[in-house]
Amino acid sequence: MDLATIAAAVAGAVGSRVAFHPLDTIRTLQQTSVVTGYRLPFAQYWRGLPAAVGLTTPAFTIYLVSYREAKKDLEPYLGSDTANYVVSGAIAEFTSSVLWTPMEVVKGNMQLKSESKAGGTWAMIKRMYQTQGVKGFYRGYWVGLAVFTPHSIVWWYTYEKMKLYMKGANAFNASLTDSAAAATTQDLTASQYAIASAVSGAAACTASNFLDVLKTRQQLAIADEVSRLRPDDRMGLWKVAKNLIREVGIVRAMFKGLHVRLMYSLPSGILSMVIVEKLKPET
Repeated sequence: MDLATIAAAVAGAVGSRVAFHPLDTIRTLQQTSVVTGYRLPFAQYWRGLPAAVGLTTPAFTIYLVSYREAKKDLEPYLGSDTANYVVSGAIAEFTSSVLWTPMEVVKGNMQLKSESKAGGTWAMIKRMYQTQGVKGFYRGYWVGLAVFTPHSIVWWYTYEKMKLYMKGANAFNASLTDSAAAATTQDLTASQYAIASAVSGAAACTASNFLDVLKTRQQLAIADEVSRLRPDDRMGLWKVAKNLIREVGIVRAMFKGLHVRLMYSLPSGILSMVIVEKLKPET
């Protein structure tokens, strides 16, 4: 665990979260069916940003460092291909999940609040603790793991394969120019990292979208804005799933809010990984 990787992860997490938080707010509102459009009071786009930055930064740092450290440590046993990517991605998700879930719960509750009803982030945290205790911050924890463990595996597998493909393409193109220096470089350009992140993000988000919608709805089931619409969502994940399918049908449920999720996840992932890889590329 080196300081350069930690610093790169912090920069990537803060930059991507601040830049694209409004799209994440729209995703949350559409997944819970609280809002179906895109127009909100301006301040509401930024609800939950302090909690998101405050917890996303250490969570993403732990996530990235865990992945890189696990990948390096497992290489003698699993090699440097598919099995390593899969196991390292799962390890990264498990080690960081203790911070991701509270962030999602607090952030989501803030995002649901209209401008007239929203208090500060600390007021929300205090109210949640008084009414639900510590377990309230981990509502939907297990379904979150069910969502993001395969999401993480698909993301890292695709990302690593895309990087290998583009490095091979770079080496091939360099060989055509007969440039020994260019042929030996392993560096990718910022645009190549962006392409790798975009492809992996699209694959992972599409594969995990249905479970992500269920996770979001379960985490926010006791919020006033949701309980007025579906008071029985708080009965559990199975009831959340039945309500979702009854509301939009099984096919639309699989892709509910996916376009907004991609609108947020792709540029956010691209920015964070370009920052990380250019500040501290993996060696």
